[in-house]
Amino acid sequence: MQTQLTKIPSAVRKLGIPSVVEISEQIIAEEGAVLIAEALSDAGKNNLLEFTSGRVGFLTEGDILPVVLGKRRALREYSGDIPEQLAVGDTLYYLCESGVVGEIRGLNEQWGTPMQVKILGSLLHNGQPVNLKHSALPSHTTLEQSAPIIGVVGTCMNIGKTTAICKIIKHFKAQGLQVAGVKLSGVASTQDLDTIADAGASPVLGFMDAGLPSTCGDPQAVVEAAIGVLRAVNTFKPDLIIAEFGDGILGEYNVGHILQSPEIQQHISSFIVGAGDLVGAWGAQEIMHQYGVPVTVITGPAVNNDTGVQYVETHFHVPAESNQHAMPKTLQLIEKNLATVKARQAQFVAVKS
Repeated sequence: MQTQLTKIPSAVRKLGIPSVVEISEQIIAEEGAVLIAEALSDAGKNNLLEFTSGRVGFLTEGDILPVVLGKRRALREYSGDIPEQLAVGDTLYYLCESGVVGEIRGLNEQWGTPMQVKILGSLLHNGQPVNLKHSALPSHTTLEQSAPIIGVVGTCMNIGKTTAICKIIKHFKAQGLQVAGVKLSGVASTQDLDTIADAGASPVLGFMDAGLPSTCGDPQAVVEAAIGVLRAVNTFKPDLIIAEFGDGILGEYNVGHILQSPEIQQHISSFIVGAGDLVGAWGAQEIMHQYGVPVTVITGPAVNNDTGVQYVETHFHVPAESNQHAMPKTLQLIEKNLATVKARQAQFVAVKS
């Protein structure tokens, strides 16, 4: 059966889905499955829709669109799961403006009630059900070589990670270096990746390119997807890689599992942490220490003035700097760490020769 689509969300933008699609009543309820759905009532609902272009518009009752089965565990927004079984006519919740859908598990009423969609069937390509994983980057278990990785994580969402990342990218691009950008955790969205690309990073890839609608699933699969993304950007021979970790240090997006991967950890040159307050700054340092990843700089609202900076540096013994303006301290520390990496690599080459 053929169906005309009215809108296409960003979660499927790499699939090149046409406006007229073939659908099947047979549905496989698994992570990454691409289904066709009809939007139900939008009255009083959160109906934001992120298009494949990255533009944010609205989902309207009666819209026909592809959606992706996935999990979400947002503390400030929605939490949802993949249903064990799914049939044509069943209803699911629109968990994320990018097109991720699932059963509702919890919601933050301040964010509004999510829209529901009615499942019409599964998307077919050459007669087979489509899954994001079918056209994804391959997962890997090893990362023998990599450009130095500069990681950026926060204690929660919307803490200034992307702001700091853009400043770092622009600084090193101005020096003539090639900077790759990756997003290794979170829920599918193009906004951060597009912002990173606008700052000058190239290539820019995320866990979505590895076939994951979010990183709330199996920890090992998430780690292997992250390694796959890093291997992919390394094929472009960048001088360094900026890695953003969506959500927060703690939570169900498997940030801890990624950071504790020896394959990834061995290539981390610097790590920037955004914190919302002093308790968060202290906790972040403690947790990152447990992960085996030293914190290079604390930034974010906790240190947006001299009071926070002095407290963090005096009591936590970690450099701190606001990201509201230029970040000379942060950039100098990153450059110092990169120089150390280069010296170590040169020494290794000399020993081998």
